[in-house]
Amino acid sequence: MKKKVLIINYGSGNYSSIAGIFKKFNCEVKVDNTKKSIDESEIIVFPGVGTFPAAINTLKKKLILNHVKKEIKKGKNLLGICLGMQILSQSSDEIKYTKGLKLISGSTKKISPSHHIGWNKVFFEKDSIFEPLNKKEFYFQHSFYINNNKSKEKGFSNFNGNKIQAYVKSKNILGVQFHPEKSQEAGYDFFKIYLDKINV
Repeated sequence: MKKKVLIINYGSGNYSSIAGIFKKFNCEVKVDNTKKSIDESEIIVFPGVGTFPAAINTLKKKLILNHVKKEIKKGKNLLGICLGMQILSQSSDEIKYTKGLKLISGSTKKISPSHHIGWNKVFFEKDSIFEPLNKKEFYFQHSFYINNNKSKEKGFSNFNGNKIQAYVKSKNILGVQFHPEKSQEAGYDFFKIYLDKINV
């Protein structure tokens, strides 16, 4: 049975790389931002495209912000990638103070002093479904990160001597700061584990 994946359209960017890797696993993929598409999906993906305020404003403008929160709280699977992970937090200082979806703890802050771009090891916790990928290198491209997250399952990458939260998992919610769709073999293995382990 094909898994039904919805990639939320923020109104900008290229979603083809995320759609392409899901299609490799025989998923039915749609890029949209309507209540109907949310209801019909089994997995919702918040992609890493744009800025925090723009993404939140699009969800509000399309009148789906509260609807998508309700569906996620009911147990629908959510994968947030890069920016898509950040908007799950309480708030962000990117461009201007903006409230997030408040689905995970912590706030989104600027990395100091520079951007985190390139390949880096991710340290997955023991007993995580992603433990087989511990210390594998994934591709990062971001200048903001989630700070002070209190989730029980989380993992890190090291950058400029600081721990950068690389992933967080809480029941049906999974957020990753890296770009698995751009991470070649490790990224493919990430999606394989994710699709094998989640319940739809």
